[in-house]
Amino acid sequence: MPVILGGNTGIYLASLTPAVDPDAQAFITAAAITDPTQQAAINQLVVDLKGYSIWSKMKALYPFVGGTATSHKFNLKNPLDTDAAFRLVFNGGWTHSSTGALPNGTNAYADTVFNPSTNFNTSTFNHLSYYSRTNSAIASEYVMGIYDGTSTNALICRRDTNLSFFVADYPSGTSYRSASGSVTDGRGLFLGTQTGANAKLFRNGSVIYSNTGATLNNAIANQRLYIGVLNNTTTIEDTWTDKECAFASIGEGLSDTEAANFYTAVQAFQTTIGRSIGTQTVSDADAQAFVTNAGIVDQVEANAINNLVIGLKADGLWTKMKAVYPFVGGTASTMKFNLKNPLNTDAAFRLGFVGGGNWSNTGYTPNGTNGYAGTFIYMSANLSATNLHTAYYSRTNVANNSQFDCGVTDNTTKGWLIMRARTAAGNATLENGSASFNGAVANSQGLYIGTSTASNAHKIYKNGLVVASSTTAQAQTLFTEPQFFGAALITTGGAYYSTRELAFASVGTGLNDTDAANLNTRVTTFQTALNRQVP
Repeated sequence: MPVILGGNTGIYLASLTPAVDPDAQAFITAAAITDPTQQAAINQLVVDLKGYSIWSKMKALYPFVGGTATSHKFNLKNPLDTDAAFRLVFNGGWTHSSTGALPNGTNAYADTVFNPSTNFNTSTFNHLSYYSRTNSAIASEYVMGIYDGTSTNALICRRDTNLSFFVADYPSGTSYRSASGSVTDGRGLFLGTQTGANAKLFRNGSVIYSNTGATLNNAIANQRLYIGVLNNTTTIEDTWTDKECAFASIGEGLSDTEAANFYTAVQAFQTTIGRSIGTQTVSDADAQAFVTNAGIVDQVEANAINNLVIGLKADGLWTKMKAVYPFVGGTASTMKFNLKNPLNTDAAFRLGFVGGGNWSNTGYTPNGTNGYAGTFIYMSANLSATNLHTAYYSRTNVANNSQFDCGVTDNTTKGWLIMRARTAAGNATLENGSASFNGAVANSQGLYIGTSTASNAHKIYKNGLVVASSTTAQAQTLFTEPQFFGAALITTGGAYYSTRELAFASVGTGLNDTDAANLNTRVTTFQTALNRQVP
């Protein structure tokens, strides 16, 4: 608060307002950063780097903050909109958001205008770093680099062979300075550095690989360095990456201590603006149990899970759930967990994936021929035929009579909720024993809910609105086998396999109109937070 001198003299001093570092302020002004949290994060990053005596070793720092191509292009070390300041020039297909800059993996790259040959020297050597938020594994990809036909300066986070790699110079022959190692997760801060004859590769501040016997060479790549691909002389190789970049840097070589301190500063920056990769802590105990057991390391996903649980509890939906599957983490290992009871056991209704499929940041896509997810929810033992629901969020618009999205039946007298998001005729269908009905839908995307709240009260909802209902009395009992997603369990095995991508599913007691609307609101908010919502 201001200090008043001399009682009523009217002289004020803004005494307790923290000073903003002038270098941080220059970037904030140039990149038009208006969010106070982002402004504070940038300032603290600059202060930390200077405190660690790393700031002076940086040639270019790209924090990718502000959410637009315009704000993402600026170099924190010299935030002028010029080639000489190494501001980025984006080419091809990029998606810019609050979590960083996402290349499309086919033609996207950013030209740093930085030429190692004219900006590095053999006494201070060099480093490259890239903070990846995507755990992909693409053959031949580079996240940043240059090859001028003689020498290479480049970085790889993770390829399809789990290779992570840094090369400082690679002239013709066998003399080069490089470090490579094996990783199974392509997310986090990857940093490659050379100091003297030492070449090292770090992930999240820890050494992956150290090459202390590399042969010194004075060759330094003489071409512009690109982010998102390897700049190969005057052309671009097929070395594109699809890893979202939340930070990148170019500078002088760093020691082990400097590399560790650099990670500490960058990770604090990412955490402050809510997009870090690493161990996550959330406020709700049930959400935390899931985040921990499922190994969720993405702060955006962890916060989305936390808010989903809080919302379901506020709406009185949490207690109605037997199982909630948010399909986050990008792998079968993370997607199998039940949010309601995140233990790795059949009794906790964890998913068992069978057959072929694809697991990514946007959800689980069964292959349509033999892939499905079994829930281990044995229907007759866990639910009532007159009080139950199933729900799933489809990200794929496919109209097909032979693709069922969930269900279980003995195909004779027992079963429940064989559902299809959209048939060839344009209908969402539900078969609940003797109650079989459908309603017209424009596409198969969105949140579908099938529910029974009485023997003669059955409804299908899409995005919170009723699309069909039935008052036909249900005379059948539940089948003893478990519910499937991505197919229907017919008698003893899967059938009618789906190709629709799943981004959420739940099983529980019956839902009324208000419940269905509230569940749609919570799930839509969840998907939007993960940037994977559909129309």
